[in-house]
Amino acid sequence: MSHDDSPLLRQSPVPRMTPDTAGQLNRLRKEQRRNSVLFRVFAVGSGIAILASLLFERHLSWLMAITIMVMLMGALLRHRMAQQTRHNIAQWEALMRAQQRQAAQQEAWRRMRELLQCDLDEDAFLRALLDTTAEVLGSARISLWFLDSEDHTLTCRMALDPALNGLTLSPLGLDSYLASLVQNPCLVTHDAQHDERLSGLGKYLRAHSIHSMLDVGIFVGGELRGAICCESTCSREWHGDEITTLMGFSGLLSQFSESLRRREVEHDLYRQLHHDEVSGLATLRGLLERLQALTQRGEAFHLLVLRLGGLGHINETLGQQAGDEAIRQVAEKLKERLTELQGSIHIGRLPANRLLIAIPGQTDESLRHYCLERLLSMGENSWRIFGTPSQLRFNAGVARYPLDAQDIESLLQRAELAVQHARETPPPHLAFYTSQLSDWEQRLNRLERELRTALDEHQFRLYLQGQFDPEGGLAGAEVLLRWQHPREGLLTPGSFIAEAEYSGLIRPMGQWVLDQACALLGGALHSSELSLSVNVSVQQLHDDAFMTHLAQLLERHDFAPRRLILEVVESLLVTPGIAARLNALRELGVRLALDDFGTGYSSLRYLQDFRVDEIKIDKVFVDAITPHRDAPLVRSIIALGKALELRVVAEGVENAAQQDYLCARGIDFLQGYYLARPEPVDTFLRRLEQPPPK
Repeated sequence: MSHDDSPLLRQSPVPRMTPDTAGQLNRLRKEQRRNSVLFRVFAVGSGIAILASLLFERHLSWLMAITIMVMLMGALLRHRMAQQTRHNIAQWEALMRAQQRQAAQQEAWRRMRELLQCDLDEDAFLRALLDTTAEVLGSARISLWFLDSEDHTLTCRMALDPALNGLTLSPLGLDSYLASLVQNPCLVTHDAQHDERLSGLGKYLRAHSIHSMLDVGIFVGGELRGAICCESTCSREWHGDEITTLMGFSGLLSQFSESLRRREVEHDLYRQLHHDEVSGLATLRGLLERLQALTQRGEAFHLLVLRLGGLGHINETLGQQAGDEAIRQVAEKLKERLTELQGSIHIGRLPANRLLIAIPGQTDESLRHYCLERLLSMGENSWRIFGTPSQLRFNAGVARYPLDAQDIESLLQRAELAVQHARETPPPHLAFYTSQLSDWEQRLNRLERELRTALDEHQFRLYLQGQFDPEGGLAGAEVLLRWQHPREGLLTPGSFIAEAEYSGLIRPMGQWVLDQACALLGGALHSSELSLSVNVSVQQLHDDAFMTHLAQLLERHDFAPRRLILEVVESLLVTPGIAARLNALRELGVRLALDDFGTGYSSLRYLQDFRVDEIKIDKVFVDAITPHRDAPLVRSIIALGKALELRVVAEGVENAAQQDYLCARGIDFLQGYYLARPEPVDTFLRRLEQPPPK
């Protein structure tokens, strides 16, 4: 429920005690007093008339009869006038009380709306809601009950009566109560202990002497998640405006729950991307802001890449957990030794077995001496990993800002080149970047020439990796590219895609992949319902000819456009003008998927701004699923996809435990080595000849 949709906001403005209203009430009260005086005068006059009639009763008996009739009529008139006046006063007093209640309710609503905009934690917001509800309803028995979606128990999350906190009600007997809240979000009763809807709560009601109840359901994502409960130990009439107020507060609580869940997911995603859980260090993404701050200040610093040798052997002999433990120990030792240097030292972890260190305020010679004496000498230590003696080796490559590069990306490339050179040199395995190490530029030029030759000589190969539904049925595939290099054999995209993007060759390569995929959908796969997912780069989308070429492919191969899924990376969404391109693609009938979801920019916000059909959970999140460990981020992403009516695909499924976990949480499709490795088109097509799983 949005703020503007709340029942409270649909009420007319609260009437105030105006001078006219107060004057009317005063006039009614004066009228009552005047009528009372008139009646007394009339009664005295009537008494005199009776006395006179007694003196002359023999001659004036008819006068006495008239006098008695007048007296009776006067008494009746006085009674009716007094009764009407009391009724009018009671009505006006009830109106004034209602006006005062509504004024208090709208003031309370305003305060709660303001609190909703603040970043309050859950306890603070719930406490404020309870206190405000008690204030406007005049009740001391206010409590919040949350429904467990797994075992359907009701637990008191917070109450003004401390004795209720943490109290749990068994699901036995709650069916009629919960069904009543689902059918009608408001449950009102003046005789709780004899209300059939509350028959399962009889023990609780008797134990707390509850006679009247006003309960309003709390709904999140359209599902009942709990109730706000107002109880009274005596019979009480619940006014309509009080019911409306409590329903409005329930809507605010639903909004807060959604906001809190969104904040938690965003926080977890941010932490996942900026903080390495294994080493306790920042990731490269987490370091970028700090490094860019150094460059903006023009502060000279050394960027050092430290490579850990021997980590692979530990993983193979002692297991992955031992490898993680080795990284943790190295990170702790590294932080301990770097505190000896002056200045602000920034440490982070790069993928695999490398650490990144930014060290300002040192000369080349002082840093060289420090690396030899304190960092590289760590390889001489006896490392014990889970009690087992282990050997680690360290190589270091250093690049200097601004001497070796003017931007972080180039500086990191040069430091990586230096550490690669250090591995190939004799101990102490330390290398500073020099212009002689610019082999990467030569390699880039060589690769560009070879990629052009590969396009001309048809050296690229199409591979497909199957995507499966939870029952194991083949639903489609992701289209992957391989390069059959004449000397180096079959190469994966990681060996050449970066150079292809840098040189602009990604556009003709991407066009070739798209051509092959559409030919498959209109040819060998024409009679099937399988879909194919194709990665599209930002360069392709910015190419004005891309849309025209795609429309021609759809017309030429004559297949349902929805069977073609174009995957775009999340970071693409921040590109100016991209929204119009994506909308144009959807108008052609193809579907859009957000690849590597959660690893890009502000995922949740962009899901609201851009229309996509599918999100793909990145392998980094799936890796967190183990038999003995929950994966809350994966659960949250699946739930988010369901709420937005998107297909959710999990990438990188590598074992049965991950598959079972994802299927139990409602994943739509799965992809990974455990189900199928990337394979040539012919091998994939043979899958279609196999019978479907039972």
